Amino acid sequence: MKAVTETDVLVIGAGAGGAAVSKRLSDGGVKVVCLEQGPWLHAMEHAHMYDSWEIERNRAWSWYSNVRMMPEDYPTTGNAAPMMMNGVGGSTLHYAGAWPRFKPVDFRKGTEHGVEGTIDWPISYEDLEPYYAINDAEIGVARRVGDPGNPPRPEGWGPASRGGRVGYKMGSGFDKLGWHWWPADNAILTRQKNNRLPCNDCGFCLGGCPRHSIASTDVSYWPAALANGVELRTNARVERINTKNGKATGATYIDRDTGARHEVNAKIVVVAANSVGTPRLLLMSAQKGHPDGLANSNGLVGTHLMFHSWSFEDYWFDEPLEGFKGPEPAVLYSQQFYDTDTSRGFVNGFSLQVGTALGAANSALGTNTGNIAPWGAGHREFFNSHFGRHALVYVQGEDLPVATNRVTLDTTGVTDSDGLPAAHVHYDLHENDRRLIEWGRSRAREAADAAGGVIDTASTGIGGVDGPPPGWHIMGTCRMGNTPEDSVTNKWNQTWDVPNLFIADASSLTTGAAVNPTSTLQAVAVRAAEYIKARFPDIVAQTRTPSNADAPGM
Repeated sequence: MKAVTETDVLVIGAGAGGAAVSKRLSDGGVKVVCLEQGPWLHAMEHAHMYDSWEIERNRAWSWYSNVRMMPEDYPTTGNAAPMMMNGVGGSTLHYAGAWPRFKPVDFRKGTEHGVEGTIDWPISYEDLEPYYAINDAEIGVARRVGDPGNPPRPEGWGPASRGGRVGYKMGSGFDKLGWHWWPADNAILTRQKNNRLPCNDCGFCLGGCPRHSIASTDVSYWPAALANGVELRTNARVERINTKNGKATGATYIDRDTGARHEVNAKIVVVAANSVGTPRLLLMSAQKGHPDGLANSNGLVGTHLMFHSWSFEDYWFDEPLEGFKGPEPAVLYSQQFYDTDTSRGFVNGFSLQVGTALGAANSALGTNTGNIAPWGAGHREFFNSHFGRHALVYVQGEDLPVATNRVTLDTTGVTDSDGLPAAHVHYDLHENDRRLIEWGRSRAREAADAAGGVIDTASTGIGGVDGPPPGWHIMGTCRMGNTPEDSVTNKWNQTWDVPNLFIADASSLTTGAAVNPTSTLQAVAVRAAEYIKARFPDIVAQTRTPSNADAPGM
């Protein structure tokens, strides 16, 4: 017999969005159960703790579920490989903690150009700013205030991470060209917070941080949420969100430890399973009254997938830069070319983010772009001239939210370890985005040349293959919008079709901007949680989702 649990709010997913929602709801005394299909990860399990850590990033710590093939993972099919992780903390378990915010212009791209399905967000930067600030305080952002290229921000928990020689080198190039640049915000502690230690500059942040310096949600949000009384169930794979009379009633999940099925009944359901997992679950939840999946009467669930257009540009210089020291994410950024200028031949813009290198093995194996040291004769000469002399420039472009870039259910019989269908991911790089990233690559080289002393270069180009860019940042697929015709949710992350079903992860992002999305997706999740807390009885009683015009405020 199924075990049934009753709760106020059921949250599905314990990653960036789900953790923020769970903690903020429980701050207000709301009873929360959270289901996570993966396990807890112990600090000693991080790739940092292996002698072969530079190799482990391609095996058990691969960014791709199809490579890891852990039982908690689910496979993907299609022409794109999204980077994601399952477990308490979700993909924050292997993110670098880059912490930029979207800019005000990013919320009105429909008005700015309206190309290929781009719409305005139903909210503004000013609407979201208080929740950015709340989230920054929760995670302990490292920041240097005063950036003239962005709206004012509060002081960080600690100062910005040191830029080191790499930062000085590329910063000098930007200065010579007269381009804006600023030290990067990072979700990495530069002074201790609670039981989390400050960064010790060991690098390899993408392999997880056993010191808990990086604000993965397992060490930032979850300790407080659990102390508030949130019940977090791990190894709990949700197979269906249940409904009755047009309302969500909870979910059925599989206990992966025993194989038994259980139910959680809830007055409100919040899905935060990432931009692949959320549409996958909504589509798997097709049932009476929802033949095409939940929240999908307009057919938009899974559409408008965004990854960012990318190029990794590696430069080696004729002087030591010691890029293997310090945190792995960007040490500084230039947003000189962030805004649309159609004279360039495309809409939208990009950030140039200056990053660091990793260890000796990574350097010999080609760093980021496959510039591999020759084996045998010439290996030592190449290695000596390249190791520790490297700077990385990420060209991070905003890609268009194209409807045909989407997540669907696999129809070929590929399943996860519990027999549930894989997600099928399709992504084609738009010609606008291809022109954007090629133009950005030229600007990156211009900055490196201005810095002086380039002895070698290599590039991944557009993803390094004749296909999609790497799915570093998975966004869209259940976007918030202005009407039931252009989106999946209203401005409070409340689905148009099911009034007590909310979506609070990067799938709700309307556009992707030209910066890393975690700070914004968590601010959106915090905002949704505060709305649920403030309007809980009204939401439970609603028989229809209010429009943005008549949705009550807080």
